[in-house]
Amino acid sequence: MKKLKHSKYKNTGLLFEILVRKLTSETLSSDKTITVDIIKKYFGKNTELSKELQLYNALLKEHQFKSEAQALDYIRSIKTTHSKLNQSILKRQKYNLVKEISEKFVFENMAKIHISNYKTLASVSMLFEYDETDNPKQIMECKNAIIHNTLIAERKKEYKDPIIEQFESQPKDVRLITYKLLVDKFNEKYSILDESQKQLLNKYITNVNDTVALREYIEKIIPAIKKQLAEQSKLITDKATKIKVKKLSEMLCTVENMKSIKESHVLSLLRYFDLIKELKGVH
Repeated sequence: MKKLKHSKYKNTGLLFEILVRKLTSETLSSDKTITVDIIKKYFGKNTELSKELQLYNALLKEHQFKSEAQALDYIRSIKTTHSKLNQSILKRQKYNLVKEISEKFVFENMAKIHISNYKTLASVSMLFEYDETDNPKQIMECKNAIIHNTLIAERKKEYKDPIIEQFESQPKDVRLITYKLLVDKFNEKYSILDESQKQLLNKYITNVNDTVALREYIEKIIPAIKKQLAEQSKLITDKATKIKVKKLSEMLCTVENMKSIKESHVLSLLRYFDLIKELKGVH
């Protein structure tokens, strides 16, 4: 009995989610993007990939079946429908999609984009790719993962902050005034940031999912910060201050030492920009 393996290259649902998250980060950062063209080309109407994606969504959507038996019947029905797709065309379209992603981007980096329901997508992919006879135990585990994550999972009562509920209950004009006050307050709070700090915050906010793009950006600015600190250090006459600035520059960690980019890293870099601004103000 063979051990079944999940392949990111064959997982249509995962490939689509990666492209959507890539597109979101590009749109928010106002970069020109070709991602939307790839999505239209491969997931447009009547492509085999779009048909398979619909079957992924059919299993990922919460249906709330009353029993496992009903859920298993539903899974069998979806599996039967999937077997009726043109498998040769589907395989070719999937190959071309991965090939084009690899040509336009670095696929390994794209594959690192965080997908919250990765395990469920992997289960659906393996369910479509393999038959019961390949490994009954693993296929049953895939079915159980789908069932308990989407098909008969108990709906959790959605928590709403009392302040948000109160805000939503207000008349439209009151909500508009409140929103304007919040925006003004935000702008007032961050108006003191210089362009370097604003750009860092923008990159952090717009690349929450695309961690690779964020790492690449931070990888570029760390040497720039060190260079500016070195330049300002030459102008410092006080020996004690000079030593402190040198130490701070040495403490600036590299991207290689960061397992993941956290908010604390971004705040630290913002403070370094503040330090550079103060040093420039003195000199």
